[in-house]
Amino acid sequence: MAGHPGAQHEHGQHAHEDGPSHDEHGFAEVAQAVGHDARRRRLRRGFLAAVFTVALLCLAAEVGLRLSGQRLRALEGNITQTNRRWVELTRAGLFEEIADPVRHYAMRPGAECAVDGWRFRVSSQRSRGPDFPRAKPAGEKRLLCLGDSFAFGLWCDEEDTLVAHLAARAEERERELGRDTRWRAIDLGVPGYHSGQTLRAFEQEGLALAPDAVVLYFNTNDIEQSGFYYDAELGSLRRDYLPLPSALKTTLWHWSHLYGWISTRFVRMAESGPAPYLDARVPFAHVRADNQAYARAAVARIAELCRERALPLFLVDQPLIDYLGSTRRADWAVLPLIEWAEGMRTELGIPGLSLLGWLRGYADGVDRLAEGAPPDFLPDLYVADEGVQAAVRWAAGEAAASARDWSALSFHEQTAILARYPGTLPSTPDFHLTGAAYAHIARLVYPLMQEQGMLP
Repeated sequence: MAGHPGAQHEHGQHAHEDGPSHDEHGFAEVAQAVGHDARRRRLRRGFLAAVFTVALLCLAAEVGLRLSGQRLRALEGNITQTNRRWVELTRAGLFEEIADPVRHYAMRPGAECAVDGWRFRVSSQRSRGPDFPRAKPAGEKRLLCLGDSFAFGLWCDEEDTLVAHLAARAEERERELGRDTRWRAIDLGVPGYHSGQTLRAFEQEGLALAPDAVVLYFNTNDIEQSGFYYDAELGSLRRDYLPLPSALKTTLWHWSHLYGWISTRFVRMAESGPAPYLDARVPFAHVRADNQAYARAAVARIAELCRERALPLFLVDQPLIDYLGSTRRADWAVLPLIEWAEGMRTELGIPGLSLLGWLRGYADGVDRLAEGAPPDFLPDLYVADEGVQAAVRWAAGEAAASARDWSALSFHEQTAILARYPGTLPSTPDFHLTGAAYAHIARLVYPLMQEQGMLP
């Protein structure tokens, strides 16, 4: 018993020495809180400094890009012999921005310009050509054409487009039948449009014009869904692949030159390959499954709208145009896309014509390549590119010098003369077509539409 209090005291002393320290006045907690506050203040100051620095750098970049005129210089620096006409056309104010998340832009009513002697007019109905009343007059029938720049008739006169040739043939046939029915060609083709944009143009403008028949001029490069935007200030078409809503991208482009620089660099990076339209990594590539599904859905909807109104629809399927030597190769990279487009047309039950045979050099449009039949005309002559047409003029002069009619020569004779051309043909020409090409295509399309009861 005598040692017990001592043991208790010793135990208590060890407990006091070895256990947790006791802060009677709370100084440790205060110090810890002060440390946390100091760290928070340092982080906050660092964050604000970083934000301010980034904002200052962005502002400096914005001011620098604006003062240097970078956008205009970039446009001027990219003008080539191939795209010179494009730049003149877009700068002439033929288009206007519209508040549509799919279309982005449309033909500007009342616009008019001339490029290299070709006249381009836009009616109040956003179609190419002269103005006309929305309500259809008595005794008039209307043939409506939808599509992109090939439907529009880039680098030919308005009376030489495909729809103009077809309407003229229809009216001529009416006279042969003793009828005074007039056929109006309505060209709703818009350069740069893909199938989704074409659908919107049909919904928003085409149907209200009460067409009697519709021609959908489908091009392989319509198999996409990103589309172009139009910059009214510069007068140019542009792409923007950044993952943002369409309206936001348009707003940012207008307000920030820095955003424009970033989006342009991103486009260039995405399209840096030798054939971006065949590279599935590129957003607009025609080989992408999502782009093909989108294009099919748009064409299917156009067909559905026509069926609902008992409106005849004919599809002209034009492959990506290339020099004849490429189109006749068995390993031509575009062939799977042509097969896809024709399969889509057949599946949807739309009557039409594939221009593959015509493009390979068969004047009647029937593809006889598998049979080994030689081509009977040179479709390269129909390319409107300035360099190609210069070669054609030279070849025609060579034929005339030897008292031969160039237009009457065979495919092999024309090819032999062109092979002697002293100049250099452009490797990547502007493959849009001449008016003579559309006249030829119209000769192929008209009887097929006639068989379907679409035209007289």
